[in-house]
Amino acid sequence: MLRLVAEHRMLTSTQLATAVIPNERTCRLRIGVLRELGLVETFRPPRVAGSAPLHCVATGKALRLLAEAGYADRVPAVRGPARPGAVAAGTALRADLPHLSGANEVFCQLRAAARVSKGRAALEEWRSEWSASRAFGGQVRPDGFACWRDGTTWCEFFFEYDTGTEALHRLVAKLRSYADLAAATAVSAPVLFWLPGAEREDNLRRELAGTPFGVPVATTHGHPRAVGPHRAVWRPAWESDGERMTLAGLGVAASVRLRAPQRRHAI
Repeated sequence: MLRLVAEHRMLTSTQLATAVIPNERTCRLRIGVLRELGLVETFRPPRVAGSAPLHCVATGKALRLLAEAGYADRVPAVRGPARPGAVAAGTALRADLPHLSGANEVFCQLRAAARVSKGRAALEEWRSEWSASRAFGGQVRPDGFACWRDGTTWCEFFFEYDTGTEALHRLVAKLRSYADLAAATAVSAPVLFWLPGAEREDNLRRELAGTPFGVPVATTHGHPRAVGPHRAVWRPAWESDGERMTLAGLGVAASVRLRAPQRRHAI
């Protein structure tokens, strides 16, 4: 739990219950223990109605502890001493907090789907934005990089989470860096765009039509909890009216599109 909070900058109590400890009461108790030990700080962003879940962030003490335990490549470096509550306050003021929370929610749902599959499926890799960027030499900066397996089929992918605030042409322009990475290193995992709504998805697909970038792209939309990112919700951009595919099936289809066998890129 602590490593996930540290690597992914912020996870809510609801997300941790989804991804790690399915009993929400037990999860909140564990968060309380970590907070008492000075390893996490928590806050609740304001809401128009109701109460937001606890938002958890790792302290400098936690980052040092994790680095010493062998996770230095998976957690951010400590930047210096900070007064108590400073990490939580800084995270609460992040303008991209909804984006960070939304992207992390998708992967938490994948972890939950893997757990209920009783061993059939697994989220074998989940890298945060900063971790993935460092692993690929700064050539790309996705919102996540992961490998999802379902039985004997799997999909390794770059992830882009869209909240609807960025111009569509800027989303399309991101593909250039993925194409450059593929050309330089043969890392050609598909790029998956998660959009907030059906209209936004359709508009992006029109922007993608005829795009010459040589990487497979797929899209979906909606709230991750309602959609289920492992299910048949992904529309390959190379098919204008094709049926939606499961995440694992998309990996196979992308390899066919590339006319190359699937391969895992160890990072």
